[in-house]
Amino acid sequence: MRKTINISLKELLHAINILGVDRDVTVDGIDSIAVCPPVKLTPEGRKHFEQALTANVNVEYNNDSYCDTYVSDDDEKIDKMAWDLLSSLAGYCYADGYDQWFEGDEAEII
Repeated sequence: MRKTINISLKELLHAINILGVDRDVTVDGIDSIAVCPPVKLTPEGRKHFEQALTANVNVEYNNDSYCDTYVSDDDEKIDKMAWDLLSSLAGYCYADGYDQWFEGDEAEII
């Protein structure tokens, strides 16, 4: 029997921090990218990526065996925002944006 658990991207990033291990995160219809803990956000980052953090994440199981985890929101714009967050977190953004969203004394682990 196939079951799906739905969580938010924020909850997934929190889980990656708890596990403390790099994980590839897939965004449905876009691509996969590595997320390396610790994942931190500044208040400005939380505001900038507010909608992305709400993106729906599906965790699938089949007969109690883990199958897959991926971002897949009903709104494709939210998927794109989630991808923007994850790719920025990986450093695929301007240095000023990275510093503003993820670095500094105000950055807190999710």
